[in-house]
Amino acid sequence: MPVTYPKVKLWFVDENGEAVFGEGLAMLLEAVEKGGSLSVASDHLGMSYRYALHRVSLAERRLGFELIRRRRGGVAGGASELTTYGKKMLVKYRKIEKEIEKFLENHQVRTSN
Repeated sequence: MPVTYPKVKLWFVDENGEAVFGEGLAMLLEAVEKGGSLSVASDHLGMSYRYALHRVSLAERRLGFELIRRRRGGVAGGASELTTYGKKMLVKYRKIEKEIEKFLENHQVRTSN
């Protein structure tokens, strides 16, 4: 008898039901944290810088706080780092995600042919 597994997509919404934080933004924030810039993060994830900036800016506008502190380029180049709120959102998202995965592992659905 094969085993199938339920799958759930997680995202946070604001009071208007608009998505503000999900897997794509979590991956982007992790890449910013690792690479030190939004440009490096967007390259790593195969998305344009403009699209990455749009995703971050939209989430920040809907949340009402900054997720990333950005310093413009120049001779030394630009840099980005997660704000305290950005780090908290990322940790909260990953924690809930792990709790859901653990729950789903305990609820395998067995099917017959």
